[in-house]
Amino acid sequence: MSENKHISISKNIETGDQTDFHFLRRTGIEYIEELGGKLWTDYNSHDPGITTLEVLSYAITDLGMRMNLNMEDILASEDVNKDIHTQFLKATEILPSRPLNELDYRKLFIDISSVAGHKRPIRNCWLVPKNETLYVDCKTGQIDFEPIGEKTQYFNIKGLYDLYVDYAEDIDQVGTGCEKSNIKTQILDRYHANRSLCEDLAEIKEVETQKVAVCARIGLVNKADEELVHAKVIRTINNYLSPEVHFYSLKQMLEKGLTTDQIFEGPLLDNGFIDTEELKNSQLRREVRVSDIISEIMKIDGVKEIHEISIAGCDNVIKQTNDWLICIEKGRKPELCELSSFSYSKGSLPLNINDKKVQDYLETLKREEEVLRDNARLNKELALPQGTSYDIASYATILNEFPDTYGVGISGIIGNKTPEREALAKQLKGYLLFFDQILAGYFKHLEKVKEVLSINGGLKRTFFTQALKNIKGFDELVPNYPENDDELTDSLYEELDNSVERRNEVLDHLISRFAETFSDYTFLMKSLYGKSTDEIVLSNKEKFLSEYKSLSKDRGLGYNYILFADSDLWNTDNISGVQKRIARLLGIKNYQQRSLSQSPVSIIKTENSEGKASYTWKIKDAESNIILSSVNTYQIEYAATKNLNEAIYQTIQIDQEDLENALKKLDEDDPDTIEKLKNCQDDYCLIGNIKIRVSAGGNYYFEIVDDTVEKNVIATHKMTNPYSTLQELKDGIREIVRYFKYDFTEEGIFLVEHLLLKPTAKDYKIVGGIGCMSIEETFKVMYDIETEDSATESVEYSEAFMSSCEEDCETDVFDPYSYRVSVVLPGFAYRFQDPDFRRYAETVIRQEIPAHVLAKICWVGDRLSEKEAAQNDLAEFEVAFKKYLSDKSKNNTANLGNSIHDLLIALTNLNNIYRPGRLLDCAMEDDDDLDGKIILGQSNI
Repeated sequence: MSENKHISISKNIETGDQTDFHFLRRTGIEYIEELGGKLWTDYNSHDPGITTLEVLSYAITDLGMRMNLNMEDILASEDVNKDIHTQFLKATEILPSRPLNELDYRKLFIDISSVAGHKRPIRNCWLVPKNETLYVDCKTGQIDFEPIGEKTQYFNIKGLYDLYVDYAEDIDQVGTGCEKSNIKTQILDRYHANRSLCEDLAEIKEVETQKVAVCARIGLVNKADEELVHAKVIRTINNYLSPEVHFYSLKQMLEKGLTTDQIFEGPLLDNGFIDTEELKNSQLRREVRVSDIISEIMKIDGVKEIHEISIAGCDNVIKQTNDWLICIEKGRKPELCELSSFSYSKGSLPLNINDKKVQDYLETLKREEEVLRDNARLNKELALPQGTSYDIASYATILNEFPDTYGVGISGIIGNKTPEREALAKQLKGYLLFFDQILAGYFKHLEKVKEVLSINGGLKRTFFTQALKNIKGFDELVPNYPENDDELTDSLYEELDNSVERRNEVLDHLISRFAETFSDYTFLMKSLYGKSTDEIVLSNKEKFLSEYKSLSKDRGLGYNYILFADSDLWNTDNISGVQKRIARLLGIKNYQQRSLSQSPVSIIKTENSEGKASYTWKIKDAESNIILSSVNTYQIEYAATKNLNEAIYQTIQIDQEDLENALKKLDEDDPDTIEKLKNCQDDYCLIGNIKIRVSAGGNYYFEIVDDTVEKNVIATHKMTNPYSTLQELKDGIREIVRYFKYDFTEEGIFLVEHLLLKPTAKDYKIVGGIGCMSIEETFKVMYDIETEDSATESVEYSEAFMSSCEEDCETDVFDPYSYRVSVVLPGFAYRFQDPDFRRYAETVIRQEIPAHVLAKICWVGDRLSEKEAAQNDLAEFEVAFKKYLSDKSKNNTANLGNSIHDLLIALTNLNNIYRPGRLLDCAMEDDDDLDGKIILGQSNI
């Protein structure tokens, strides 16, 4: 009992927070004393004010105790679409990444299973950088895999790898070449689905072996099973010579002392987890030591002593000069040969080994390994805690907690009901209803936490409350009180709840949990989208969070160029991970690889009889219907483009809530509606910068006006095919505002990995030579294919985009392939014309592309005009790029050289376009208002 003499229950049970009634009561009295101490001196329990304070304190403790529930209980829901598993990303979804280094790729390939019945066809593998040298003729600029020309320089290609594979023993049998082919196919499929940007797998090779003989006489303990010991000796020595990599369950990895982020680091595997340290130690051995083998054998149960042991080489690859050590040739795997010999004894009694029993034991040990692997495969998920769903929002009025003598509870007034008592009771009820409604709102907010902070949240409100119930005589106190919670919330908070702004703040909080930010982007968007910025940025953030699993995990992923279906080549999401991430960070709505020159916008050029050009524009929707067009003609194309951008800008300059409120005023049942619209009384016809018109036939259409006092018309919608009813008009206004805010886009992004433009050493002569490119200020082309026009259209190598030489190779040669990309964006899109946005976008691109990759960023192209038949530089690039992707995916060697050639010429012809500026002649009249600033390197004159 002496050890328990200090155990006692503390008398001080106060917590000093919202769950402590006495703390709340005492704090409330302190406030009363501070505010009304000169008027109120009686703080005893019988005082009605103190009674009210106590009831409110109890209500707050109830709220506090619900707030202190386990987090999984607060976030739990009986609705499966709102339960905790929809609110959090699982560890398997957010912690793993695509392979980044050699160890990651080795894990990925060792994880391959179920090939022709083999559960583990690859015992081990090793990814080795490939040494590939290219030689440059400094006089001609030609490149070859062999030294060429009189003055030659060279450079080594980086980013290429060879894979050496150690197949399972039973796959090495005669006649199983098809199995190895299937395994190689799986390796290629896995690699290209996880290929890092600007890297590629050159060859898959089977690791060669170097035979080693081990001879030993081993003494066993008396009770040992000699066949089992021999089976374990064989497995131990084999595992020493070529260490086997094991799979573990999540529980086993945690027992090793690894943290969750360490366990899930790297790619997520199908068969469990691989210990990274164990994998590091499973490199190909460069030497075999007798001392190591002795140490491994002595660890086996049943082994008592080793009487004699020796090692020797079997194939004389490397001459043995040391009896205790054998050197292994680089890139080879040591393996026991048939000359190995093992004998066992117990004391002085020699033992005979039954080979069949040994094989049975080896099979048993192998099956035990498979059982452990199956267990690792089934137990790799870190489960989210399952909470208990409570009705957290349930609230009972505080009126029923007062003593009956107050007459405010469910029993009403007890005894003599005089008019005075009833009036006093109603007054007290009315006063307490304020606290009731506030508390009810707090309870409702606590219930909604799971939805407010969910990345999948679809809430349209950020303030909440609930209707009060079980209050006697409530209708007499509050007439027309909404019983529906949503209606009540709207009536109380509609004017206060700026849901878009508050939802943006919530998403900022969620985004910051991933160490991401949109602050600079939001600030920049204010100057581009004005009032509609918050709504558009909110949509961008929601898309970013909803795709964050992929945007985080795939940020270093290259595109999968072995997929050859049409849906994988064009109008496809099969692009590099960094393109998707950049697109979402820049708010690009559609990042699919598609024809950006085929814009929904048309700039139409017409010429009069005198040959003077004029320009108009129109915008089509997805069904090719004209939804907006210019009302004026312009003498300069840029003036038409500027008017186009202004029309789009003004179309979306209205808050969604303000839009709905304005549309509600257009009442078809009101006989004065049409008259008001015709006369445009009290700005009745003006919704933001959308001006409603009534045609002579009584139909409706609308126009877009500018921000001037005169409200000049700058675009029109549905003038030739107007709406017949007011409801159609309202639906049309909603749809066009929604379309321009969330669907309309001319933006996109292309990324070309230069490494993939290099033919391999095996096929480069069939392809037609080796293309190369210099990442300098301009795109030029040099290619060593002989063409019909080569005599007349030759390109000086010193001016060539593909030249590798700098100043005749006196200083250095360029490596045009290694870790280089070209990023192509349409410079004509509204935001992409803005120099500030371009600078921001280029910063984001360079920050998001891996640090070792150099990017050349081009803002190019123009929209295809309806009148002009010739394709522009962006359209030519798209055609060449699409053809190259097709030939590359189908390994069409015969055409690949030409497609690379055409793509490089298209890259050469890409020209950066800028916002035009002009040098004005004061003597000339010019009605087209243009921005006049000329900025060197950022303006076209």
